[in-house]
Amino acid sequence: MAEYIIYVAQIEEYQMLNDRQSLDAIFRKAQSAVVGGEVVALVRQNANGTEYRFEEISTLEDLNIYKKNVYKYVKDA
Repeated sequence: MAEYIIYVAQIEEYQMLNDRQSLDAIFRKAQSAVVGGEVVALVRQNANGTEYRFEEISTLEDLNIYKKNVYKYVKDA
């Protein structure tokens, strides 16, 4: 099964920078993946370089909930 990977550290960096444009791009790709039947995997990378997947999103409803939680930490311009 195909998947789209979101690296959570990247999301957190964009949140700190209030980079709404980059977050929008990630979520557009994620939405396209879900609509196309793919899974969106949330992945965190450890300090030693190993990656672990801690959540999978397969519905638009779940993606929108995650997106809402991400944007609540982004300040409006």
